[in-house]
Amino acid sequence: MNKKLLYTISFFIKGLEVGILLLLPVFQTQGIITVFQVGLLGATMSSFQIISNLQTGHLAEKFGGKNILALGIGMYATAWLSLGILPNVEILFFAYALAGIGSGVFIPIANSFVVKISDKNRSTEMGNFSAYTDLGRVLFSSVTIILVGLFSTARTSLFYAVSALILLLIFISRIKRNRDMHEALSSEENLEKIKILSLLKEKRYVLSVITGIFDGFSSASLYIFIPLLLVPKGIFLSTIGLLSSLFFLGYFSGRLLLGRLADRYGAEKILVFAQVCMAFLIGGIIFAHNIFIIAIILFLLGIFTRGTSPIIRAMVAEAVDEKRKLNRAYGFYSFAVNSSSMASRLIFGILVGSLGITSVFYLSSLVALLTIIPITVYSNHRKHSS
Repeated sequence: MNKKLLYTISFFIKGLEVGILLLLPVFQTQGIITVFQVGLLGATMSSFQIISNLQTGHLAEKFGGKNILALGIGMYATAWLSLGILPNVEILFFAYALAGIGSGVFIPIANSFVVKISDKNRSTEMGNFSAYTDLGRVLFSSVTIILVGLFSTARTSLFYAVSALILLLIFISRIKRNRDMHEALSSEENLEKIKILSLLKEKRYVLSVITGIFDGFSSASLYIFIPLLLVPKGIFLSTIGLLSSLFFLGYFSGRLLLGRLADRYGAEKILVFAQVCMAFLIGGIIFAHNIFIIAIILFLLGIFTRGTSPIIRAMVAEAVDEKRKLNRAYGFYSFAVNSSSMASRLIFGILVGSLGITSVFYLSSLVALLTIIPITVYSNHRKHSS
């Protein structure tokens, strides 16, 4: 089955997602929003992600996966267009809500599709998919900051809006000609509807969701707050853009490396190792001041923060006994993880305003270590059930 189309679309979607979030600290330095609103807008995006996550499986069953993917792309195009027209506080909340919907409906269907075509070495395949999409993060994280510096936030937003519209047109035209993908994304329309409660009775599925919640809280929002940690160290905004790219390059490397290690040595062992490394590296970034040391730490931190995500998504697939349940399973999983991400952004925003930016990183380190608990329980339950 041809996967290139979905992989390419996901590459751009992840890029658009990280690009719009990286504008938050830019808006803050421009005086458009406050530090607290950085967290609040991030939470707004997450809240609409989780609302749409919860409905994604139902929408795919009713309208077909291909139409839901098109909806996600369209939401991003509209969000960027809104920022290009008038970037005031009210428009920002509207745009970040739309971006949340776009991400919320797109990602679960994309994950489900990848799992359906990878019965073996799922951690590796999910890692490959995530790594490919993370190239979008790496590219857009640097390009967005550079474009804003050379032009303006409004012109950059309009450029991305037009790009997203072109992307939507390409997807619509190609999906009709790609019979295999068209059938795979439409196959769930006439099946018996899956209820969430039936999934929540599967203990390993619940444990994998809990693992994702802890992992997401500790790591998914760090990149938004890293610039706020680095600016007081005397690092210029343009340099922070390059460091952000290095951080996301770590994402890319971690997806490829950890997924393969998980298939070879066991998901639980690799996850525990990654959480310990993450906690240690977060402490390092707090106290580091040399730019070269910071660059090395950020790259390694990228490996162990989000390199874990495809492994956990593979655990979700392993815990679900039927492929037809995957859309619902990933919809609820994304709902839970994005709820955790929304909570982290709100809490992190409050902590920055009350206790300072370093408190965010101390809390992230603690939660990373706590993630070991559900991973261990999952491992024990699998041993007893096998």
